[in-house]
Amino acid sequence: MQISDFVTPTTPAGTALFLTWNGYHVFVISKREVLHGVESLRFAGVGGKRQNPQESLVDCALRESVEEIGAVVSSIDSAEQTYWLQADGSLEVVDFTDEAAAGRVQPRLIWEKRKHSSYGSMTNRDIPYYLVAFNASLSGQPRPLNEIAAILYLTDQHLSGMQQPFPLTLAMLLAAGAQVECQSGITLETDATLVPHGTAQFLVQQLTFYRSGRQPGRNNSVNL
Repeated sequence: MQISDFVTPTTPAGTALFLTWNGYHVFVISKREVLHGVESLRFAGVGGKRQNPQESLVDCALRESVEEIGAVVSSIDSAEQTYWLQADGSLEVVDFTDEAAAGRVQPRLIWEKRKHSSYGSMTNRDIPYYLVAFNASLSGQPRPLNEIAAILYLTDQHLSGMQQPFPLTLAMLLAAGAQVECQSGITLETDATLVPHGTAQFLVQQLTFYRSGRQPGRNNSVNL
């Protein structure tokens, strides 16, 4: 099986990166979250939509990383296994033996999304959008650039707290050891609620999924 079995050059798709730095997961908060002045702030992995059908998914991931956090991604790394998260919440492990044999980078996650945000061009739920997320390594500390308002550093413990019945504010996370770096001239409201999105949302649910003792398969699902 290959990535092209899920995502062809004409399939609406984008990429994201699973990044860590000094023991923290690395996430970004976009400027549009701050400019909309809402009481909550979405955070997600570095990434975005591919520019055209000729752009490979790996090239898209690298381009987006340079635009958002600078030229600090040293490599895109193959994952040991790939998760296939379908729009109905079904979670499976996909056998990408053919992809690995061809020497191509194996993604960590392929996510079929039909619940599109109110931002951007994807609004028709009849059209799926595929998020392809890769593991990647950093050669230096990322910095928030261009459309990125801030970089958020969270641990597994912080992500697990997202499953609590009460919302977590930025102030609460910072008090618990989270870190944030804002782009010059931008200030985040510390009483804003933090909402995981994209790869961040997947990691939150994955922590709960595996701690429950379940394994990926057709009869298992995550609530996304």
